[in-house]
Amino acid sequence: MALIFVADNVCWPSGKTEASFGNPEATGQRSLHLRYSRSVDLTLHQLRCFIAVADTLHFARAAQLLHVSPSTLSGQISTLERQLDRKLFERSPRAVLLTAKGQELVPLAREALDAAERIALWSRAPKDQVVQIGTPASSAGLRAILQAAAAQLPRVDLRLRPSGFTGGLRALSTRQVDCALLFDLDPNAQYAGVQTAFLWSEELVVALPEGHRCASQDRVDIADLFGETLIGPAVDESADETPRPGWYETIDPLLPLRCSVKSLVDSADEAMELVAAGIGLNIAGSSVISSYTRPGVRFVPLETGHRVSVLLATRDEQPASEVAAFLEVAARTVA
Repeated sequence: MALIFVADNVCWPSGKTEASFGNPEATGQRSLHLRYSRSVDLTLHQLRCFIAVADTLHFARAAQLLHVSPSTLSGQISTLERQLDRKLFERSPRAVLLTAKGQELVPLAREALDAAERIALWSRAPKDQVVQIGTPASSAGLRAILQAAAAQLPRVDLRLRPSGFTGGLRALSTRQVDCALLFDLDPNAQYAGVQTAFLWSEELVVALPEGHRCASQDRVDIADLFGETLIGPAVDESADETPRPGWYETIDPLLPLRCSVKSLVDSADEAMELVAAGIGLNIAGSSVISSYTRPGVRFVPLETGHRVSVLLATRDEQPASEVAAFLEVAARTVA
């Protein structure tokens, strides 16, 4: 099969006038004509001009609709016809009529203009917004808030940033997060440069290794913990704020005096691993039960007047609209 290269489209079989490689007619071979497609660079303005004339069949009225002069419009149509190598209108002193090719172009031009308008609308749509949330630990309450926010704020991208037990305030001040969950034994806790909203509270439980002398009790008293090793949050040496009373000291001032407190961990996962290994005990909010249960660890309620409060903290400034919307969803979800 011989290949014959000519201009603008593909023909099969060959004619007799095109230049060819070899002599396919002499050999009885079939010939494939390859015509190269020329590019047609149309503008939306040209298509709008064409549709205006096609709709009105009157150059002067179409020019008024487009706020151009009739001569400019006529020039646009002539340029379009040359580019397409098609006559689109029959012009006479009395009338303007679409040719058959012009009628074929009308739906194609409308489709192109509609597509361009959809692209313009898409480009003007609000960009996806991001809310970064500092999280010290997982909990059923946090999962409920995230689920509600995902449903109610579909254009907001929710990103969790683990902040550890003590890193939430620092992440806020350095703008690594937009808001942060904090655990505090005081539901009305105040922090410098920070606004807080109360979400919910939980009773305190003691995480004990299986086989511990208190693991089978219904409840644990503070005095039951005397002499034990308590696993606590690691000291945040980079914190700028004034140190607050320690976790165990706030639960009961006697705990740091009668127990060995080891500041070892920065997350609930780390704490529960050390408890399971028998290195010590840990006191946490009851949400730890649904999120961090594992073999070798038992949870027993602590007999105390304290509850741990979960607060949602933001910087003391007007929040961005997406952050404000997330705060509202969080408040409604746990109300």
